[in-house]
Amino acid sequence: MGCQPTADSRCATTSTVAGKDYYDLLGVPKTASEDDLKKAYRKLAKKYHPDVNKGNKDAENKFKEISEAYAVLADKEKREQYDRLGKEAFSGGAGGPFGGFDFSDFMAGARAGGRRGGSGGGRRTTVDFSDIFSDLFGGGGGGFEAQPQGGGDIESETTIDFRDAIFGTTLDLRFSDGRTVKVKIPEGVADGQRLRIRGKGQPGFGGAPAGDLNLLVKVRPHPFFERRGNDIHIELPVTIGEAIRGAEVEVPTLHGPVRARIPAGTQGGQTFRLSGKGVKTKSGAGDHYYKVQIAVPKEAPASALDEIEKQYAGNPRANLKASL
Repeated sequence: MGCQPTADSRCATTSTVAGKDYYDLLGVPKTASEDDLKKAYRKLAKKYHPDVNKGNKDAENKFKEISEAYAVLADKEKREQYDRLGKEAFSGGAGGPFGGFDFSDFMAGARAGGRRGGSGGGRRTTVDFSDIFSDLFGGGGGGFEAQPQGGGDIESETTIDFRDAIFGTTLDLRFSDGRTVKVKIPEGVADGQRLRIRGKGQPGFGGAPAGDLNLLVKVRPHPFFERRGNDIHIELPVTIGEAIRGAEVEVPTLHGPVRARIPAGTQGGQTFRLSGKGVKTKSGAGDHYYKVQIAVPKEAPASALDEIEKQYAGNPRANLKASL
């Protein structure tokens, strides 16, 4: 493995991007234009520049990584070599395209808002950073004066249980940067719904507010409750006797059991409604539908079956056509 930037300070004088794709580091596709590259780099440089993250070694190393990636991709010749051969195109130098590049000198140049490269025999970048650094934070040519900058938004997703989606819950979401955020999931959230949670994105700096969290919610299915919009559907088994004679039965709902009447002569497949017993949201409550299933015993006395058969007025399939 290569040296780790956060654990070995010697990494600062060699390539900091071992094993990482330059396009991924900048968050752009391989078809990105020069303007796309510059915009992506500016955005990341604002976030990770050492003047904004004083004493934060991780941020400084991240800044070196994105600067290295931009220096290669913004240089037409280097980008062509990288696209054809990857980092092997630069394997002749120690540590990659910036082998021997003095990042301490580069950082000084960045703070001064000018174009500076490596020194002391190291390689120079041919990319001009001055137009980026000169006004990156609204400062002049004599260094940066960090301006308040709102935090970026975060895209994430989570999977919750059916019950938590119905009644709401509070989650502790842990992000890749090690930060844990407490998020309240409102009652009635649906599978595939996106929630925009204000102020739970990347932290801002200079007193500016944090960004937002855009959270995609996925809901695990329930074994017998099925949600359709804000309505709930279930299949309710009843006995042959309950269907023929009618009965009062217990119907499970999201909000507890409800006693309901099955009328005499109920047919299999008939559906009944309990108003307002579905999913509750800010816009109102849905309904609860239960579809009757007639449970047939596996065994029954022949005499009992004969008596039931006698009750049919005719063939129950008489109205069905035999074919198209």
